[in-house]
Amino acid sequence: MASSSSEDSEGETSIHGELPQGSERELIEYYFNRGLPYKHITLMLEKQHNIAMNERTLKRRLKDYGCSRRHEVDDQLRRRVRDIILLEIRNGPDSLNGYRTMWHILRIRHHINFPRHIVQTILKEVDRQGTENRKRRCLKRRTYVSPGPNFCWHIDCYDKLKPFGFLIHGCVDGFSRRIIWLELMRSNKNPRFVAKHFLNHVKAARGCPTRVYTDPGTENGIIAGMQSYFRAEGSDEYAGSNAHKKQRSSWWIDFFHDWLNESDLLDLTNEIHREALWFCFADLLQADLDKVKDYWNSHRIRKSKHAIISGVPDMMYFLPEERKNTHCLVTKNNHWKNNHCLVTVIVCTQFRQKK
Repeated sequence: MASSSSEDSEGETSIHGELPQGSERELIEYYFNRGLPYKHITLMLEKQHNIAMNERTLKRRLKDYGCSRRHEVDDQLRRRVRDIILLEIRNGPDSLNGYRTMWHILRIRHHINFPRHIVQTILKEVDRQGTENRKRRCLKRRTYVSPGPNFCWHIDCYDKLKPFGFLIHGCVDGFSRRIIWLELMRSNKNPRFVAKHFLNHVKAARGCPTRVYTDPGTENGIIAGMQSYFRAEGSDEYAGSNAHKKQRSSWWIDFFHDWLNESDLLDLTNEIHREALWFCFADLLQADLDKVKDYWNSHRIRKSKHAIISGVPDMMYFLPEERKNTHCLVTKNNHWKNNHCLVTVIVCTQFRQKK
């Protein structure tokens, strides 16, 4: 059976949903290698790709494809996993990963299903200092409640690398904790660059979230105007101006600081040097951001007293009905302009007038 090729699914796949495209076998292997249970694989195939299949047929297909969740742990496989772990922890920010992250990386990047307790043992052997550092970390968490996916998008900019010419802009769905986008930028001074990511994902989803949370920075002014405009005709408590609310990577930081301390060649006041930094490291940083996003959206969030729901962010986002929740996406109505470029111009004009 072929996957759906409708206009709606193409738009969602290209930007918002980022779902895979391919043959039935490629789709099954993709979801299997991301560690999804059989039930969720069949649901994703049916709802996102129009491929109807029961679990019994799925298991038969996986057997034919040579996909198995259980592998005999022999010395050869153990050595291979050890070599992969050594390679990963030497590869930049991945050196900060704990055993749960490493176990999931083995599945999604190397397609190896390996017992997690053995991964923990190997990581303790090869990275004793890193293990001790992670044990000392202490976090204070708060309880967060959301009725469903797309009820609230949390948008923020990470500017710790700003002195070196790099800014990271991201958005997370509050219910599923799924990363909507995670992009590298050169500057956040122009709010149109930040608003571009928001508008692209609203267009792809054919709707906007019920609410958007950002900090009070001026770079979020256009996003606030867009969200208020999209929700202008809403009848709920989050409509109109209430649709937007303002709230008040260490490895790369250490890398740049250490590099600066060890070298007198780099001058951040020199425009040529800043351009050289962007030329050399922009693609590497974006590749790391893509890895982080891929890992996070496919890993399992454990049950805890702080998390109201648990599960895989992708599954909680695309299949909320499995937890008796509903999609909160506000779809287009007559108030929305068909030409989103016109919407952008209108909001930009209103924003400048307020300034």
